[in-house]
Amino acid sequence: MQMPSVAMLTCLLIVSLTAAKSAAQDIVRIDIQPGITVNTMAGGIGASWHAIEDSIPMVGQSSHGGSAWGANPSPDDDLAWHQVFRHAGWLGLDFCRVELEQRMYEPERKQYDWESREMRILYRILDWCELMGVDVFLQQMWSNVDWLAYPEFRGDPILRVHSAPHSLEDFADGVGELAEHLLKRRGYTCIRWLSINNEPGHSWSWWQTPPNEPASITPGLEAVRRELDRRGLDIPLSGPDWTDTPALEPVKIDFDAWIGAYDIHSYYSTFDWQECEDCPGDLNMTEVVRRLGDWAGWAHQRGKPFFLSEVGSMAFGWRGTSLAPNSFEAVLKDVELVVRGLNAGVDGFNRWSFNNRGNLDGQWQMLSTWDIAINRLKEQFCPQPNSYFVYGLVSRFTARHSRVMGSSVTGGEAGGLPRVFAAALESPSGDITVLIVNDARQPWPAEIAFSATVAGFELNRYQVTSKQRDNLDLRIEPLQRFTATGDGKPINLVLPPFSLTVLSSYRLTHGDAGVISD
Repeated sequence: MQMPSVAMLTCLLIVSLTAAKSAAQDIVRIDIQPGITVNTMAGGIGASWHAIEDSIPMVGQSSHGGSAWGANPSPDDDLAWHQVFRHAGWLGLDFCRVELEQRMYEPERKQYDWESREMRILYRILDWCELMGVDVFLQQMWSNVDWLAYPEFRGDPILRVHSAPHSLEDFADGVGELAEHLLKRRGYTCIRWLSINNEPGHSWSWWQTPPNEPASITPGLEAVRRELDRRGLDIPLSGPDWTDTPALEPVKIDFDAWIGAYDIHSYYSTFDWQECEDCPGDLNMTEVVRRLGDWAGWAHQRGKPFFLSEVGSMAFGWRGTSLAPNSFEAVLKDVELVVRGLNAGVDGFNRWSFNNRGNLDGQWQMLSTWDIAINRLKEQFCPQPNSYFVYGLVSRFTARHSRVMGSSVTGGEAGGLPRVFAAALESPSGDITVLIVNDARQPWPAEIAFSATVAGFELNRYQVTSKQRDNLDLRIEPLQRFTATGDGKPINLVLPPFSLTVLSSYRLTHGDAGVISD
């Protein structure tokens, strides 16, 4: 028998060490540092929820009001609203962007209709938010009234909805009357912020002057702030409500004196690894998260929160009746953006959207209330697959005003890019939730460890994987229970391919309502 040479032994040792190193890298390590506070959220995790019902013109496969109208029950249908609220409760929507338009309450100058059909829908939504302790980001999407539109735009239902106010004084007076009615006369305490217009700043958006020019939102913010102050209403305004994840350019921010919160929207983002020929304008998520961090830092330096008040994905397709915005891939990307945005300092997230018709600019809804085939309201409302159970798994186990704790992830790289992301939250009452996204097509063994600053506590595992895509009958139950300790001993589990894993001290069965506030 020939003895191995020194060279052969050296080669075997190198191979062995390389294999050991590779095996070590195949283990994902998630370290949670409860003693570190990244941010304490001024809001929470929820969705956009509109009260607008009257139709807005469609051209081709897109609505000039996006999908921010239709698919609500009659304000008098108690049984239907019971269904809506049961689903909102299951999802644990604790931070809702509630949307309306000026036409609903001021169809003519200084002629207010506080009992219109849509205002009573608005009250239904706000009553539930008040009862459940939900933080409301109240959003006037646009005015959509001839009397306030520029003369060149009047009489045209498309130009009218895109028009900036011809009279800022009348506009501010109307918004002030709305705020006084909701805050003082009806006594809503759940309304925490007010935004005066949706996505200004583009030729296609809703604050335009003739012939088709985007106007600055700053004069509108100033006029409304002065009107609210005149009425003794201290509700903060939020702005600029720009899209799509614009880079922070301080030179463009001439409105800081008039707002109490910052917010922007994000749709054009992709997974870092994603190659997308049909979405050349999209940004990889690392760049999007960097921009969110810039905005959050800017706002927090001024003592103001920063919200991502619309979250969605267009990279997989949209428009018409497309299912793409609710595909498993699109929703997991939305969730990854939330997880990474939490660590970047974002104070609140609204997914687009809780309910809508699904035939205006794609199926964005989390709750399916509209029968597209026959174009009318369903009798039984049901979850929309993927968005309800994936994004809903995040909103269901997180409370408003949670503290984002320090965390780090090592390992979990594929193709030279990180593929596992985590965020750890502590609720105001001390419950812990850890959100973990694996956007790789491979599983990872994982270790989750807490620093020695915490005592032992129980964590329940919940999970949704790509194998459960499009499942309408998915049941979210605790799958496993772990004891977390502060002695460095990790929790061991496997992160399935393309999955969301939640570890939470909340133990909820499928029939329980989600967490809103504690």
